[in-house]
Amino acid sequence: MICAISGEVPDEPVVSKRSGLLFERRLIERYIEDHGKCPVTKEELSMDDIVLVKTNKVVRPRPLQAASIPGLLGIFQNEWDALMLSNFALEQQLHTARQELSHALYQ
Repeated sequence: MICAISGEVPDEPVVSKRSGLLFERRLIERYIEDHGKCPVTKEELSMDDIVLVKTNKVVRPRPLQAASIPGLLGIFQNEWDALMLSNFALEQQLHTARQELSHALYQ
């Protein structure tokens, strides 16, 4: 199931009664609000012509980078870097808090 507007798997899929095309709800709502017609067939379209499709939770495919070992290593490196930056920021906050507490206790 792919959205006719974005070309991606929709989070909230809806289908047009007139054309049978599948859309992401927020995208088609905005398009109908702005233009009042179907983005693909250019027929008049209203929100009454849109039906919500009930589906199970969609498992998103892995990103293209995760399809190769170098890509996975890059993803892991980015996650590690983000973790270390977060850890460094926390350590600096702890150091600052300790200094403020020490100064407050000294006063």
